[in-house]
Amino acid sequence: MSAPHFEIRIGDDGTAEVDGEPLLPPPGRSVHDVVLDLLQGHAQRLGVVVEATVNSEDGLATFRLEVAPDGSSRIPSAGVLTAAEESTDLTETAAPTPIAAPVPFPVRAPAPAPVPIPVKLLDRVRTINSAVAGGELTQALEMATDLREYLAGAEGDDHPYALEARAMEAYLAYLCGEHRQATVLALAVARIRCGAGDARAADEVARAAAAWRRLDDDIAAVAHGRELLHMWEALERRELLPPVHRELADQVRRHLHWLATAA
Repeated sequence: MSAPHFEIRIGDDGTAEVDGEPLLPPPGRSVHDVVLDLLQGHAQRLGVVVEATVNSEDGLATFRLEVAPDGSSRIPSAGVLTAAEESTDLTETAAPTPIAAPVPFPVRAPAPAPVPIPVKLLDRVRTINSAVAGGELTQALEMATDLREYLAGAEGDDHPYALEARAMEAYLAYLCGEHRQATVLALAVARIRCGAGDARAADEVARAAAAWRRLDDDIAAVAHGRELLHMWEALERRELLPPVHRELADQVRRHLHWLATAA
């Protein structure tokens, strides 16, 4: 039996259509989150994974999406994207894990590979998790910044602990609506992983692209977009760019061209 399938069209005005029926997000919520919640609701009701073909009105994105009853989502060729699990690593969080997706539709993506952390830091990470779970995102972001600055000073910016802390800080900045900060932080993680030839580099660039797409400063978006493309090109030369990320890079390239032309 084939999975239930939906046709989704994302409008430029913050609305959407699902199988031809209009969908208007309530105040304070993005159309992307509402669509994901709607698909999860269908998956829970039916008890199966549901599929959707997503098209943006501007033609920048067309891709297939699968959403499971637990809310995890994936782009079929990219591997299963799951919610965070309890662990004793620096990426532990009570919130959904960092996003990475074709522009402009965010998909909940897996956290980086777990990195064991010193016992002396566990309490700080748990405190951050508790703040997130309690909805105190600004406080959680401040604590994540303090932790990243401490680790960078003690171990260096490119140390695994410092990198994971920066990735967590980037995601919390995204949740707080600080998209410029989230983009800069995520790009920093991606830059270091790309330079090291890390297998996770492509995922980090994709996470940075998801934050970048939310920038409302066109000049900054052009500058950061060019760096995104530079990193993708470097990864492709080193054969570290999966096919799904090539499609994402093409989407960003088209959007960057539109921004540069408009500017």
